[in-house]
Amino acid sequence: MTSGPWYLSALVVIGIGLILFSTARELRNSAKAAGMGDATATRVTALFAAGYTGWIVLTAALAATHVYRMDKAAITPWLLAGFAVPLAVLLLLARLPVAARILSGPHVVARLARPHEVRIVGVIFLLALVLGLLPPAFALPAALGDIAIGLTARRVSRGLLHGDGKRRAIWFNLLGIADFVTAFTIAFLGGPGSDPILHLTPTTQYVSTLPLALIPTAGVPLLFALHILSLTRLRTTSTSTTAPVRPIRTA
Repeated sequence: MTSGPWYLSALVVIGIGLILFSTARELRNSAKAAGMGDATATRVTALFAAGYTGWIVLTAALAATHVYRMDKAAITPWLLAGFAVPLAVLLLLARLPVAARILSGPHVVARLARPHEVRIVGVIFLLALVLGLLPPAFALPAALGDIAIGLTARRVSRGLLHGDGKRRAIWFNLLGIADFVTAFTIAFLGGPGSDPILHLTPTTQYVSTLPLALIPTAGVPLLFALHILSLTRLRTTSTSTTAPVRPIRTA
């Protein structure tokens, strides 16, 4: 299968780079807001950026050797593993004391929403559709869902900063997760096989090869983790806010 034109690859690489850059920037801002000094915040951010860059290089190498490629011969779980492994690692790292401190800082959920602005690069799926590389049943919901989340991310962030956007933020993160789940589901059901569940023309095989394989294995895990961490933080804040206040007993 063709890898597509060079500019499609360039757009994917730029999109992944912007997601990482935006996340690293907001991580540093959140670290400073949590009371960390410039040197510590920079060091934590650099370690995160270097580690995730290493994963991007590794997953690109795996995709180049067709590890993730969905084939007619058998259904393989490797594309799903390429998403689940970095997601699990990110969520485990978020439990470290330094990460927990950052995530407990002021306005952290507002900052976690900002990297989702990059999801307007979902136009990549529309471009692949026009080029005949992806079926409309996958490309349209994947693209339009990403673009919608990307366009509303800034509004959600501003609402949280103004103190009146919590409900909107919850829906934003739930819908963002639903967008990813929908795309993954259609991709697997519409993949090549002897008896596919969704008979799509063309199949969704292209999303499992370079350059698009970088999206579900590098871009989506990071953004998915931000959604989960945001919802966790919103739930924690809600619980602490609504907890009953015990009356002070006087002698």
